[in-house]
Parts: sequence; C-alpha cells; structure tokens
Amino acid sequence: MISTDNISIQFGSKPLFENITVSFSGNNRYGLIGANGSGKSTFMKILTNEIDASSGTVSVDRARRLAKLNQDQFAYEDVRVSDCVIMGHDLLWKIKQERDHIYSLPSMTEEEGMRVADLESEFGEMGGYTAEAEAEELLLGVGIPIKDHAKPMSSIAPGLKLRVLLAQALFGDPGILLLDEPTNNLDINTIRWLENTLQSRDCTMIVISHDRRFLNSVCTHMADLDYGEIRLYPGNYDDFMIASTQARETLINENAKKQAKINELQSFVKRFSANASKARQATSRANQINKIKLDDIKKSSRVYPFIRFNQEKKVHNKVLELKNISKAYDSLSIVKKFSMTINSGDRIAIIGESGIGKTTLLKCLIDDSFADEGSAKWSENAVIGYFAQNHSEEFKSNISLIDWMAKWSHQEDDMETIRGTLGRLLFSQNDINKPINVLSGGEQRRMLFGKIILQRANVIILDEPTNHLDMESIESLNQSLGLFDGTTIFVSHDREFISSLATRLIELKSDKITEYSSYENYTSSQIKNTA
Repeated sequence: MISTDNISIQFGSKPLFENITVSFSGNNRYGLIGANGSGKSTFMKILTNEIDASSGTVSVDRARRLAKLNQDQFAYEDVRVSDCVIMGHDLLWKIKQERDHIYSLPSMTEEEGMRVADLESEFGEMGGYTAEAEAEELLLGVGIPIKDHAKPMSSIAPGLKLRVLLAQALFGDPGILLLDEPTNNLDINTIRWLENTLQSRDCTMIVISHDRRFLNSVCTHMADLDYGEIRLYPGNYDDFMIASTQARETLINENAKKQAKINELQSFVKRFSANASKARQATSRANQINKIKLDDIKKSSRVYPFIRFNQEKKVHNKVLELKNISKAYDSLSIVKKFSMTINSGDRIAIIGESGIGKTTLLKCLIDDSFADEGSAKWSENAVIGYFAQNHSEEFKSNISLIDWMAKWSHQEDDMETIRGTLGRLLFSQNDINKPINVLSGGEQRRMLFGKIILQRANVIILDEPTNHLDMESIESLNQSLGLFDGTTIFVSHDREFISSLATRLIELKSDKITEYSSYENYTSSQIKNTA
C-alpha cells in the first residue's frame, strides 16, 4: 500500500494541489488522470521521494518493493542493456555486484568466503539465478532485439533506451509499481504486450497515461486529479467518464433545485415581510433560506479546445495516385514499389513497428522528389495540411504566437479571425504576444492544428498528432477529424484514435505492406495469425 496524508505542493505563490489524502492499496491498478499542468507527474515524484511536498507525508508499505519508470534515458550510458534492466531491483543488483567482486579476487579469505556464502543465499532467494533470463524476456517483450542485450546503453537509439527503462521498472515483480506514460515510443503490438503483462501482475500499480484504450484495458480504478484534489473511482476510464459526469450533473441539478427553492422563499419574504398578519410566516421562510446550503461546485482544470477543420475547395473522386514509390537509406530499403489510390473522404491510418518507415512514407506522399523512385500524383485541387512529428524547427524563432499564426491565414482573414482561432485553441489574450519558442510540446501541437484550420486544407496529413496532448485535446481532435469531410492520412499508435477514425488501415512490415478495411479487421487478422 502507498498513501498520502494532507499532501500539498506550491510553486511560487500558487499551490498546484492542496491537502491530498488518498490511499492506493491491494492489487489494484490505478490510472492517474487529469489535465496537463494539474500535477500528475509532480504527485508521482512526491510518491517516489524525488521531490519533497510543501507539507504532508507519504507512507509506503515497507514489505513491498517499490519500482518506478525512470525518465532519464541517458542515465545508464556505460551500462550493458541487460544489466540496466536488472538494476531495477536495487538490492539484488548490489548483492550481485558484491558477489561478482569477491569472485573476481585472485584469492579469497575465510571471511570473504563466509560473506559470499551469505550473498549466494540472498541472491538465490531474490531470484538472482534467473535474473538474466527474466531481463532477456522483458527486453524481447518491449521490442529490444537479442543482439542488443549485451551492448552498452549508449549504442542504442533514444526511443529504445526508454523501452529498456520500462523493462527495468517491470523487472523483479515489484510490490508497488509507478509508471509515468509507459506507452510513449511504443508501437501497437508492444502496447498490447504491456497491457497483458500489467494485467498479470499482483501489485499496487499507479499509471499515468493519455491512451484511453490502455487505461480501459489495464486499470481497475481511476484516480482523478482535478479541482486541486484526487478522487478515486472504481472501474476503468470509460466507467470514470460516466460516473464523474453523472456526479457533476447530479450536483448541478441539486443546486438548481435548491436555488429555485431559495428564490421561491425570498419572493415570499419580500412580498409579505411588511404584512403584519404574514410576518411570522415571512420570518419562518427567512430562517429556511439560511438553512439551505448550495454545494460548492469548483471549476474543473479540464478545458477542451475547439478544433474544427473546414475545407475551402472540395476534391472529388481521386485525391492521390501513388505508383511504385521506393525509398532506401544507404542499403536499407524502407518503402519498396508501393502503389495505392487515395480517394476523397478516405481516412487512412498507417501503422507498424517503431522505425519501420511510417514517417518516411508520409514524406514520400507529400513530396515525391523525396522518394528514390516512383511518383505521387495529387489532384490539382488538393490543399495539404501537414502535421510533422518532429516540428521543433517551426518554433525556434521568437516571433509572437499571433504573428506566427497570421502567416497561415488567407487574405480575407482579419486579426479578429486569427485571435479567435487562438482563443478556441485555449490561448488567452495574454498568451498571443508571447514568443513561440517558449511553448510546451502540447501548446506547439495546438498551434499546428490552428495552422491547418487557417489553411482550409482538404487533405490533412498527421504524424503522431496525439503525442504530448492531454486527454481533452485528444478527444477534441478525434471528434474534429470525425466531422471533417475531406481526406485524412495519419500515423498513430493510439488505438482508440485509429479505431474510431480509420476507414482504411495500412500496416508496414519489413517485407510487405498490407491493407485492412478497419482496425477491427486488422486485430482479427492478428488473432488468427497467432492462433
């Protein structure tokens, strides 16, 4: 069990949250949710003692070992990949180090012999003799090929380092497991492996994630950080959405009834307070008013941006004709002889393992000169709005938000139109004159949505658009693309996003490219292939 008693934290003059008392217990799996900036990661760091709370205490069951997902992907550069995983069990690793050191000595004293015997006993009790095998199994599960297991961490890509750190957190069957955004940089199949792994664990688990399907699959409870407090709800994310909405609506309706009663009583008092024959009744009604207490309905930190994509010119029938597109880096073939026709209104999801070439394929669609061979012939009326996965170059200057957004406007758009677009994307009047180089990842993405809105694109191409977005922005984007009657082509690992939008699905593999009619059709084929 892990619990808090009146935890508060304050940065500057404003508290992030105050007096949080909550208990996470048993073998329950809690999804910690809340808007960006509500303090989820800060709360998790307080639980792991990475930062101190301004006030309050944290209690951890000492009989249970606590493990967390380390966020510093460069902390183990000189360590072997498999050793990095085993280091997730701190005590086991220390025993292994001391044991290996004694065995490496040219000769052993009697005292050292007795010590190593004790270490061997502890090592065995902790599962040390199967540690290498467990580390290998976890690494394969998170998608690290066996050829990399003995390499130093410095030799593998940053995205793979994060996967190693996930395996590290899972190692040794901890009794308390804290995971902050564990699905980041994972492809769909690895996310499904992680879900199955977490479902099989008997531990107290707290997970931060913006992946709705992941939360639905894994969580037995939701911990909602909102209104400056944490409320626990039984069930998964969908259950929480129903229960929390109903609870708030009930509170609002009860307040409305109370207010109506107050208004009725006040009307009576006002009408008859000066009437001698009704004075006693008026006094009684006034006393009743004082007894009616309206519930305090706090303002939620959740705010939904308003995203709407509208096309200026409609493309009829064929939007894009791809013929024999090929792309290779050195001798490595990424896309080979790929052909397809994309029609108006298609919503095409592109999926595949990390590094397989999804972004490369999108770049070939946008500019066939990027491809080594083949052609991409667009309709002459096509207006493309492109959302790049790596868009940091667009936000390096110090021009203001409003000036940056104005670059993408049409001639008929006045400054009020641009301000309105920024406002609907949750940028206040105070924000619009800020330089764009101070924006967070989520804010940059909302700016890019604004760019596409002002372009009036009839073809929207998105590369991992849900990364760094809070749940509210993801749901707003999801709804907007569902309403958009143009053509959408997107890369995503968010299965709810894919399932609700895609009318066609392209899976990239190293040896072939396969098309499916829907995400459900794709998952059915996966089940058949593994049966």
